[in-house]
Amino acid sequence: MRRVPALRSIALRAFRRRGASRAGAGGPAPASWLAASESVLLPAVILALSWKLRPHDPLGLHAQFPWVWLGPWLVAVRYGAASGLLGAGLYAAFWRLAPQLLGVPMAAALPSEFFLGGVLVSLILGEFGSAMLHREAAQREIAADLGARLERTKRRLFIVKEALATLEQELTDRPVTLRDALLDLRRIFAFVATTQQPPARRSGRRAALRPLPDPDALLLLLSQSCRLQEAGVFVLEPARGRGAAAGWRLAHSLGQELPQLDPKHPLIQRALQTREAVQVAQERAAESEHSVWVFAAPLRLDANGEPDALLAVHSMPFMSFEEQNLQRLQVLCASYLDFTQLEVGVAGFRAAWEQAPIGLQQEWAQLSRLAAHSRLRSYCAVWKAPDWAGREDLTEFSASQPLESSSWTFGDEAGRPLLVVLLPMYSAAALAGYRRDMAELARDIASRNGWPEGDALALDVLPVQSVEGFVELRHVVEALAAAPAVVAPAALRQVAGEARP
Repeated sequence: MRRVPALRSIALRAFRRRGASRAGAGGPAPASWLAASESVLLPAVILALSWKLRPHDPLGLHAQFPWVWLGPWLVAVRYGAASGLLGAGLYAAFWRLAPQLLGVPMAAALPSEFFLGGVLVSLILGEFGSAMLHREAAQREIAADLGARLERTKRRLFIVKEALATLEQELTDRPVTLRDALLDLRRIFAFVATTQQPPARRSGRRAALRPLPDPDALLLLLSQSCRLQEAGVFVLEPARGRGAAAGWRLAHSLGQELPQLDPKHPLIQRALQTREAVQVAQERAAESEHSVWVFAAPLRLDANGEPDALLAVHSMPFMSFEEQNLQRLQVLCASYLDFTQLEVGVAGFRAAWEQAPIGLQQEWAQLSRLAAHSRLRSYCAVWKAPDWAGREDLTEFSASQPLESSSWTFGDEAGRPLLVVLLPMYSAAALAGYRRDMAELARDIASRNGWPEGDALALDVLPVQSVEGFVELRHVVEALAAAPAVVAPAALRQVAGEARP
């Protein structure tokens, strides 16, 4: 009986470590009621089967192998050590109460080795299960991030394809091209990003919705670029009071007397379920009762990934229902959605360095969230050119960075140039390989461009984890901009200029 406190201490530690592993995994855990039910039912079923096969020894205390422990062990692998200990507690309760309630003969003394061995194996298997859940959550985060990057790359390829085509010459009646529309959309984003947003007001327990980046300008841009006639931006209002349901409210409109948005409409319902743009050709276009809306696309997602802002188009000219125009409309809406999602959590980083490029602020905030939630490390490589080098000297080096990286160049013609490269989800080995490969590339470029022997690109590596690292990057950039530029001698500049291709 002296080992009972030891078993109790082991159980308390397992429950604490299980809660920590769940918090660190960051991924969706199974429902608590399902885990608790399975943690009790599976050991109970195996115990009942053992009781039926061996009525005189249901726990298998005298068997060659403790088969009844398969239930807690399987549960520990599936849900963790804490769930596996529920089965051990069920067996201990059965050993204690079975002689009085069921008349099953049991040993007078507690079989401490039997229970201690089963609990220890449950803890070991539970640790393996926690590690597996953590790795699965990390892989899920990586897959989601790579999927988002792939979608953005596909849209960029479509833009390049259309820019190289002859469609702009054939559609002479189009007010603006896709390139002009994207530039106008980027100006909207830049204006919203640099404008200080008022703090969100809280109503009750739920915070107010995040503001949309100038939806009126978006509707005007879509009417010029894609020739929309009647459209609206609908926002999902949260339920007020018990028993009330959330409803869609028309926040901004193009045209007058738009119909009420019905979430059960086939086109609207599919846009909400798939979180993608849907056109009328995909959803019952031939049925008159379903022709209220011709196009729908989400413009913002909430914390659960569900759309809470939607663009719904009521009418368009007949000639606008051609494939290129619908793809153009889809690309603009998807770019607007990407910006609203990338702006989540950027306020603190933007307040720390307002002059930083918007893309750098968004990328740093996104990678910091990945580091905090899934422990996926990312790094920032800061390359400093020699004192006498110009901004054009970093052009070839910047173009040779890894495909998954993002880079920005700081400095002007009168200052020392600096290249900032974000390396998302890099391990220590990948970072070491990056240092080696980029150092060789820098030496090759220096030899071709005629740099003086001994001058090379200096490298600083900063971890991308929080706002503090972003402030440190700001100090590095500002210190370099404040430092006076060193002008090389005329003969050295002439040799370097002749060596450049």
